[in-house]
Amino acid sequence: MNNERFTLKKEEILSKRDDINLLFLEGKYFKEFPFRVMHRKAVKGEASSLQFSASIPKRLFKKAVDRNLLKRRCKEAYRLNKNSLKASCEKQHIELHLMLVYISKEPMDYEVIEQKIILTLQRLQAIYAEDSQ
Repeated sequence: MNNERFTLKKEEILSKRDDINLLFLEGKYFKEFPFRVMHRKAVKGEASSLQFSASIPKRLFKKAVDRNLLKRRCKEAYRLNKNSLKASCEKQHIELHLMLVYISKEPMDYEVIEQKIILTLQRLQAIYAEDSQ
């Protein structure tokens, strides 16, 4: 099995302040509990066709240990399931910025988070498939 397919490379992480600000200003969003999913088409010519970030608000989880655990779960679930959306973006020549904001007040198990991320990625794929037609 090729491990390269399932890596989360540095250029796939949404980290530039300007990109994140644009995502909050111009991005669209929907809710897929326990996430608020923010997304927007990026400017052509950037490093990766799909950039991702996860945010766990400090006001919901005061302890950094709890925030880090949830962020690791989100990143891992995304890393393992991103390939279909990434392939779809590359096929349609779309560059997408994506941020998951955790909105539940309770920490959830990895299995629940993974199922919700899979649903989210499928929903995004449907949104941008309609967009290209």
